[in-house]
Amino acid sequence: MRSDFAGTTAQYYAGFRRDLPADQTALLVAAAGLRADDIALDLGCGTGQLAVPLAQHCAAVVAIDPEPDMLAGLRARRAERVVCVLGDDRDLPVLAVPFAAPIGLVTIGNALHWMDERSTLRAAAALVRQGGAVAVVTQGPPLWLGRAPWQRTVREALESLYGPVTGNCRTDSTALEERRATAAELGLATEVLTWTAEYPVTVDWVIGHLGSALGGDKLSRVEELTVLLEPLRGEPMVEEVTTSVLVVRRHE
Repeated sequence: MRSDFAGTTAQYYAGFRRDLPADQTALLVAAAGLRADDIALDLGCGTGQLAVPLAQHCAAVVAIDPEPDMLAGLRARRAERVVCVLGDDRDLPVLAVPFAAPIGLVTIGNALHWMDERSTLRAAAALVRQGGAVAVVTQGPPLWLGRAPWQRTVREALESLYGPVTGNCRTDSTALEERRATAAELGLATEVLTWTAEYPVTVDWVIGHLGSALGGDKLSRVEELTVLLEPLRGEPMVEEVTTSVLVVRRHE
């Protein structure tokens, strides 16, 4: 996993990335079979968008990320039963050691595309107890690829500053089917959960969210982006987000 989320990007991430809603978290926990006495691992945890809501359903969450600034943002939330660990997907085999409780769930939220997907799925599935699961959580489409008129304005603004905007962070159906096929090749069982939610947003929120996805030199043009999006200020804007969860487990 690469670490492209330091400094200002991590600050935007902490402020403008949503936690998995409580109702969706409960459905995920039920589908994965996470128990109150389990440990969960959240790989590529960011600032805790999965780790924090999951911690209410298990003994503890081990939140793993390669970026210290992301972990600092998570620690600042002072969430109970969340332990921060600096690491990435390559560290999963090292975690195959006895914990005080069994590992019932490994989650990867909007981050598997940064990793070696095949080896990560194999290593994660090997970590969980019998009956446990790996959950690959994606939320899409990315804000800049949405169908609403205001989202087309956002896309046009981004393209005027940065060129063509096509990246979907592998939140599409093609990526989902490729991951299912990879899991099948590894001898793993899969099921898919899907939920849709709508969120009212503001121009300031949109700019902050985009800042969380921009790395390096691109952040230097956020003020220009703000000017380009100013015509949207005051308009009603709603973002439709589809959450897909690929639940992967060993055959029993």
